[in-house]
Amino acid sequence: MTKFVQPVSLSLRSGERAGVRGRSPEAPQAPEAPLTRPAADLSPPRRERFLFPLFLVLSSACQVDLGTCTDGRLNGRETDLDCGGAQCAGCGDGLVCLDDPDCASGVCTLNRCVGASCADGVQNGGEAGVDCGGACGACPVQPSCTDGMLDGDETGADCGGSCPPCLDGVECVRNTDCVSGTCSDGRCGGGAQCGPPLLACNAACVDSRFDPGNCGGCGVTCGAGLTCLLGSCMPACGGGTLPCGGACVAAATDPANCGMCGRSCAAGEICVGGNCFYPCPGGQSACGAVCAALDRDAQHCGLCDRACPSGSACVQGVCTPGCGAPLAVCTSGQCVDPRNDPDHCGGCDQACPPVPGAARACAANTCVTGPCMPGFENCNNLPGDGCEADLGFDSMNCGGCNQPCAGGETCALGVCCGMLPAGSYSTTCINCQACGGVLSCLCEDSVQVLRPTTIPLGCAGDYVNCNGVLTCGSC
Repeated sequence: MTKFVQPVSLSLRSGERAGVRGRSPEAPQAPEAPLTRPAADLSPPRRERFLFPLFLVLSSACQVDLGTCTDGRLNGRETDLDCGGAQCAGCGDGLVCLDDPDCASGVCTLNRCVGASCADGVQNGGEAGVDCGGACGACPVQPSCTDGMLDGDETGADCGGSCPPCLDGVECVRNTDCVSGTCSDGRCGGGAQCGPPLLACNAACVDSRFDPGNCGGCGVTCGAGLTCLLGSCMPACGGGTLPCGGACVAAATDPANCGMCGRSCAAGEICVGGNCFYPCPGGQSACGAVCAALDRDAQHCGLCDRACPSGSACVQGVCTPGCGAPLAVCTSGQCVDPRNDPDHCGGCDQACPPVPGAARACAANTCVTGPCMPGFENCNNLPGDGCEADLGFDSMNCGGCNQPCAGGETCALGVCCGMLPAGSYSTTCINCQACGGVLSCLCEDSVQVLRPTTIPLGCAGDYVNCNGVLTCGSC
C-alpha cells in the first residue's frame, strides 16, 4: 500500500489530472483553493508489476466534471483528450493511459498506449488468438483421437500417445502406446526388451528422454540448434528467449530484437515488454525523443506537443497567461510555480533532492516525499529515507509492510520461499519451488509428460509424484 509521511497541502490548478492506476477521478479546481490530502493507503501492486514500474501520481478528492467524449477537452475519467477511462473509447498508440483498457490496442506500458506485437500477451492487431494468427504465424490446431489422421502425439492413426493404445504391428515410441504393453524397435509387440524408461531402438537400449537421435521415440532426430528434453525437441535457448541470428535473445528486453527478431529500437530507446520506449525519470513523460514534465513544460503542457501561446506559462498542466505572483521567472526565463515545482521548490533553482524508492515532490514551498514507486513502501514511516522497503525482495517486508519471512526463507517477487522438502518427487519433477506455504513443480506423468502440480507444505511424510500429481506419503 502507498503511504505518505504526513498530510500534504497541494494547490491544484484547473485542468490538472491526478490519480493512481485505479483511475481516481480528475476535475478542474479554483486557481487558489488549497486542498488538504489525507494519508493514502493503497493496496500493494501485484507481483507482476514489480518488474516494470510505472509512476504513480497523487489521488484527488475533487468533484468530478464528467464532460463528454467529444467535447475536445481533457475531463471526466479520460486519460487523454476524449479517450480512455471508463466512459470513452480506447486511446490510440502513443497517448496517455493508466491501464490496458484505456488503449485501443489493449496494451498500456509506462503510461503510454503501444501498438500490437506478437509478444504482448493480448489478442490484438488482427491476431486470431493471443499472439498468434495473422502476422504472428498460425495458431496451433487441436488434434483429436477420432479424426482418422496421424496427428498430435499419436504414434498411429488415432492411437498411441494420449489416445487409446495401438494394436501389435503399429508404430510406437513408448510401451504405453501399445495394447500389449511392449514397444520394440518402433513397433508394438515382440522384440528385445529394455527396462523403463529405456527403449529398444536398432537393437540398442536408449533413453528417449534425452537422446537427440531418438528423442521421444526411435529414430526421432532433433535438428540443428535443438536439444532433447524429456522426450521433446526444443530450441536450445532457455525460457523467455528466442533464437535470433544464431544467438538466444530476450525479445521482451533486447533493444536489437524488441518483440521479434530484427526489430531494433532507436538510439536512446529501451525495450520494455517487447516495445520500444524512450526512458524518462520520475515525473516526466516521453514526448518522442524528449522527456518532458507535462505539468510545467510550456512546449508540452498537460499533453505532449501541446504548446502554450507566447507570453503564457504552463502551470500544473494548464497554460496560464503572464507570470504574475505567486509565479516566478527563473534565470532560464522559465515561468514556474515555486509552491509545487520540485525543480524550483520555494524559489528559483532550488531543486528537491532524490528520494529513495519515491518520486520527488514539492508542496507549499517545501520538499516532501512523493508517491512511492511500484514495489516500494514507506514501512518505517521515517521521513528521511523515503520509501525504503523493496516489497519484492525485503525479507522483513515481503509483499507488504511488516510481513517478515521465517528463518532461512528468502523473499522472491513478494513471496517467502524456503528450502525444498525431501521426497522421491525430486527424481521426476523439475522447476520446484517452496514459496508461500505451497510446493509447486512440473512433474512427469506415466507417459513422461510434464504437468504443473501444487500441494500445501507441511506433509509429515515424503512428497511423492503420483502420475504427475504431488501427494503426501504415498499414491
